[in-house]
Amino acid sequence: MFKKALTSLVMGSLLVTSSFIVTGSPVKAAVITSIPNTTKVEKSYDTSFLSVPGYASLGVSDRSSYVGTSYYRTVSTGRQFLQAILDASNGSVKVIEVTDDINLGWTELALTSAEAATYSFITKYPNPSNGFTNPLLIASGVSKLNISNVNGLTIFSSTGKSIKHAELKLQASVNDIVIRNLNFDEMWQWDDSGQQKEVGWTFIKINGANNVWIDHCKFSIAADGMIDMENGSTNVTLSWNEFGLAANPNPASNSSIYQSIENMEQKYTAGTLDPSTSLYYKMRNGGATKNQIMAYAAYHSKVHLVGSGDKDYTNYVGSNGVEVKDGNQRLRLTMAYNKYTNVGQRLPMIRQGTGHLYNNSFDNSTHKSATDSVAAISQYGTYKLSRGINARNGASIAGDTNVYNAISEPLIGAERQGDDISNMSAPWSTLFQDAINHSLLVNSKVINSSGTYTGSSWDNNGNNAFTSGFNWDDKSSIGNWAWSSHIVGVENMSKSNPPTSPPFTFTYGYNEQLPYAYQTFPLADVVSTVNQHAGVSKISLSNGDWLKVNY
Repeated sequence: MFKKALTSLVMGSLLVTSSFIVTGSPVKAAVITSIPNTTKVEKSYDTSFLSVPGYASLGVSDRSSYVGTSYYRTVSTGRQFLQAILDASNGSVKVIEVTDDINLGWTELALTSAEAATYSFITKYPNPSNGFTNPLLIASGVSKLNISNVNGLTIFSSTGKSIKHAELKLQASVNDIVIRNLNFDEMWQWDDSGQQKEVGWTFIKINGANNVWIDHCKFSIAADGMIDMENGSTNVTLSWNEFGLAANPNPASNSSIYQSIENMEQKYTAGTLDPSTSLYYKMRNGGATKNQIMAYAAYHSKVHLVGSGDKDYTNYVGSNGVEVKDGNQRLRLTMAYNKYTNVGQRLPMIRQGTGHLYNNSFDNSTHKSATDSVAAISQYGTYKLSRGINARNGASIAGDTNVYNAISEPLIGAERQGDDISNMSAPWSTLFQDAINHSLLVNSKVINSSGTYTGSSWDNNGNNAFTSGFNWDDKSSIGNWAWSSHIVGVENMSKSNPPTSPPFTFTYGYNEQLPYAYQTFPLADVVSTVNQHAGVSKISLSNGDWLKVNY
């Protein structure tokens, strides 16, 4: 004989229904449909979804009033773009409109010594350790472009132009920056060693910048990250962007994949590849065709690193006596309405900060097909991961109304950091071992070879299709959501001289509210709506409308 009790509790927008079975049966976890301590509206897609969502809404500005003024700069060449960035650093430019494709590779820019001194914020990216395999990049070179000392800037294209061959780095002295309707491309080449990180090319690094909105852009594939956040950046939103590429055995002849694989094919035909070390040789010799490898190559592994290291656990005072706010506890990221295709991991990975993602589509199905259908690629291919949320060092990441297709591990990591310290060095493996990571997916769907599952990652006491890659400790975080964490006494600690023991003691923001309201469209509409509207040149706006933040 058993008893059954039902309880319902409303917490902000949270509805919890708990079912308890007595006399030996296990306790069932809370069934929830909303993230605790949030305010949300679900509605059909309309133009209000163009407004800046999430954390960036707390700090980015409307710049539509600058149209027709001296603060508005139109650029169509790499040099014009560099001059506009320089002028933005002294406050004389607030808007940069890109009207033609901008090529910023170090070789193609060919700056004179005087220009290199003037534009000292752009430098040559070191060559790959094993050399170039992409002829496009051999011709263009690759650059690093540091954007510093900017307070209020929008960079956009009304016609979806491209920025190529450069990593944009938004430094800590940057605040209130918006990047919209731009295509970022040609920062990738075939890695014949299979290391997946032969070189650190990343499209955008938010390196301490605050209040950043990146919207309606397209990012193909890069050698390392796509958009990374480091050094205490806060209030960042990625919305309506398209990340990655579908597996295609016949990519465009001017694409990085086609150019790189054609180059490798010539080497294979000429017999100049080392059979013992060349990944391309092993695939081709094993029976894979050139075009099958092209389809397989459309994959990006490490997408959003948020918090570059365990060591960034606190702010620090610089040599000038000024506090540098780079502690990971400041990290705040929103991912909304984005389309991810054939991506491997870090969606996102956050150390100690906070992430909120909703209405995103993650789809690895074409890459899985390209890998599984060819024996030689399945045997030798190193692009196989398909992971999602990874909260570390006391981070909190919550997702609402997302779709995961052919993503084998929507959640990865561990509830208690001490159960996931294999890649942490001392003293951090000890200091963070008692940190509790909060990971939650609600009202979401996972589609894999086992079928389709819809619900919450707290369903069935945390055992469900969302949590196949997640290691629970004692499941204390189920039903107990925290939007932030704090290391007790961190204000008196030094980054340059960290403690070695005992483990950090944490407090968590269990009563903290998400500082903004958000809106979603229904789960059934996620894939179709994101496919239609996410990415570059998917909507048509006037120049003034592109500079708005609310619609």
